[in-house]
Amino acid sequence: MPMHRLAAVSAVPLVLLGVTPAAASGAPTAEPAAAKAAFGLDATTYRDVTGVTSLVANAKLEGFSVRTAPSGQTAVVDSSMASDGAISAANPRFVDLAWKTYSAKARYTVVRGDTVLAELPAGSTSFRDTTVAPGAKYQYRIVPQLVGDAAQAHTFGLQVTVPAPKRGQSDLTAMRTSATARAKAAAAATTTTLTWQTFIEQKRLDAPLVLGKKVCTYGKGYTFGGDNHGFDWRSSSYRTIANALITWKSKKVEGYTSIGATHVYNKKTGKLVAKRTASGSKMQVRKLGSGSGYVDIRMVTHATNPFCSKKLPNAIDGTLQFKIRSNGNWEIRSGNHRQMPSHYLYIYNGGRVTNVYKAKAAGPWCLSGSGMVGCQLATLTGYRGRYK
Repeated sequence: MPMHRLAAVSAVPLVLLGVTPAAASGAPTAEPAAAKAAFGLDATTYRDVTGVTSLVANAKLEGFSVRTAPSGQTAVVDSSMASDGAISAANPRFVDLAWKTYSAKARYTVVRGDTVLAELPAGSTSFRDTTVAPGAKYQYRIVPQLVGDAAQAHTFGLQVTVPAPKRGQSDLTAMRTSATARAKAAAAATTTTLTWQTFIEQKRLDAPLVLGKKVCTYGKGYTFGGDNHGFDWRSSSYRTIANALITWKSKKVEGYTSIGATHVYNKKTGKLVAKRTASGSKMQVRKLGSGSGYVDIRMVTHATNPFCSKKLPNAIDGTLQFKIRSNGNWEIRSGNHRQMPSHYLYIYNGGRVTNVYKAKAAGPWCLSGSGMVGCQLATLTGYRGRYK
């Protein structure tokens, strides 16, 4: 499930988000302040000891390597999110997290799963967790506490696997094995599809009226057909749909868009009296860029009611910029949409579906412009999470 937007995460106490502070009775506790992370954002420049096997090439391609810091400590470095300002390093005895702060005065809270590990002082850009278990997988969040101009604030989510040496195996061998295994898992993804669908939940909607007068071709006594379903990715009925099919090996993005036909019925008899399909010329799916293990995508969804005046301002409308990674992380970098009809984003990956965003429609007047005010925009910026 997606994380809440940044403002929502940082504006309320962590206890209200279901995050439990670590207790002294056996629960994980924060690392003493004296213990500092040896691996910072510059970890990719540290001495590379990954090895020279063919698997190493795949590891580096996906952003994984084994590095030795100037302190002499060695760890599996995951730099797949370095371009976004975050990095992790895992050793059998610790996990280091490092990030780029948006302000020298910003304080950060480090959360592992649902447990608060530390609330750090202003200016902190790294943290070491020594309460880890070899072989365990952890999901960390680095949450900023907003101060001043927080436009560049960012909640980082990182998944870390702690290397686990087998009997008779050295730590270095275990870390090399862990790095290549994680890279192989990331590279194993072949295709992933991002879908943005809009739909009308009702089976029928009365034709809109303003002061008792029609604002579309059909008015009193007529209804428009809806899609008659909720947030169901299996449904084939929609107002608009946009798909981005990503082929990870080549980073190719194939875009597909479609608009559902609009049906008009006689309200009394239920008879179909007209059918039209709006223009899809403004619908768009395109690749903005790509890099090691990620693709940036832009989507635009737009369609008017073909039976209503083109002068009406409230067409189905929305746009977003989406970053998706082969390692399972996703983020909506920017975007918004009008609040009618319902909006639904999800990721289909190897038969598994992950919900990204759901928003129920504001009201039927919104599409026709027949309300007292136009549709307000809903923001998409800052939603992030992991897909299966």
